[in-house]
Amino acid sequence: MKKLIEKTVGILKKQDIENFDIYAVESSGFTVEVKNKEIERIKVPVKKGLAIRVVVNGKLGFAYTTDVSDEGIRIAIECAKENAKSSSPDDYSFSMPAENSLDFPLYDDRYSEISTEEKINLALDLESKVYSFDPRIKRVRKASYRDSISTIYYYNSNDHSFNYTTSSFSLSILLAAEENEESQMGWDYDVRRYFSDLNVDLVAVRAAENAVELLGAKPLKTKKIPVIFKNTVFAEIIEALSPVFLGNNVLRGKSLFADKLGYEIANHVFNLYDDPTHESGIGTMPFDDEGVATRKKAVVERGVLKNFLLDIYSAKKLGMKSTGNGVRTSISALPQPGITNLVVEKGALGIEELVKTPEEVLFVTDAMGIHTINPISGEFSIGVSGIYFKDGKKVQPVTGMTVAGNIKELLTNITEVGRDQRWIGNICSPSVLIKSLTVSGE
Repeated sequence: MKKLIEKTVGILKKQDIENFDIYAVESSGFTVEVKNKEIERIKVPVKKGLAIRVVVNGKLGFAYTTDVSDEGIRIAIECAKENAKSSSPDDYSFSMPAENSLDFPLYDDRYSEISTEEKINLALDLESKVYSFDPRIKRVRKASYRDSISTIYYYNSNDHSFNYTTSSFSLSILLAAEENEESQMGWDYDVRRYFSDLNVDLVAVRAAENAVELLGAKPLKTKKIPVIFKNTVFAEIIEALSPVFLGNNVLRGKSLFADKLGYEIANHVFNLYDDPTHESGIGTMPFDDEGVATRKKAVVERGVLKNFLLDIYSAKKLGMKSTGNGVRTSISALPQPGITNLVVEKGALGIEELVKTPEEVLFVTDAMGIHTINPISGEFSIGVSGIYFKDGKKVQPVTGMTVAGNIKELLTNITEVGRDQRWIGNICSPSVLIKSLTVSGE
């Protein structure tokens, strides 16, 4: 790929182009899904592609190709130049050469040594172990193992270039527990940078617990009550909320916090960081996808909105500096503001202490419809399941409930943050106690 990029650079430098950049990816992976001790599906994806941005007469042109032959590259360059003709002139700039100080490997150097048999056996082992947890586990819908390794290459007309390799390994399972003609689903997922860090036993136990603890669940009467969002659920809420912190949405007026920079938007116990340098984060990267060196930055600190997450373009339009959050979702997409690793800082209390804090509390362990949170109004209404506690003791499992409110109200009513941080993809969160929310049931 490096030789291909050198060749592409040589061609671009001979063109009537003011500035350009090249973003290329090589990736491969393996996925296996098992059910009833049988392999259901195996996928071995291999991808290679290259994207080009050019600036011609102040106009930006973009093209990409998965045909990395000489002819494929030539066509992509011509398409980028042609596309520039139909865009509006603007003030475009690309990143300058910079250093990054990540001092740990982003990939597992054993990747090529891990056999297909080892990978399949992990998925089969995961399926097998959930049945031994509890006799009420009756069905596994799907147990999966997945891995990937990707190398990113970047070069621009400022002679800024770099490449780095990342890997990820994950396990997931979806199962059902049954008792007295009732069925409850349980799910768990874990992703790691290194193969040896995967823990089949932990994933199996968590998934089985999630299903078994909801057997016999029924709705409560509608009431206003303190709510604890389990770490996995609050991580999903943070992911759904994240667009409000992105520079492009601020520019478009599509963020409910567009005019709140420097103001308090949450309780002082709440701290949120975008941390592309975190050793455990799957979103860790030395440079963003347009070549800006990454760094940890506070998004919300002691309840105050400290930073929006910006790429070069949105930063310039807002009169700020890029935060190193120019992200491409694929080679077919232009860079735009995105998250790397969002981390909610942990507090001091464990779950046992959190459930004892209020007189009564609903501990939400699963939620549906979180993606429907409105990033402009902040309104939400989500279906929830969980456990109802009174005086620190479990009273009953709960399902068929709806929690509704506004994100602004939710953030300002956070009273405690737990210490049980957990990663869900590139979001890390502990469990969080909310002073009160309206919970609708019977």
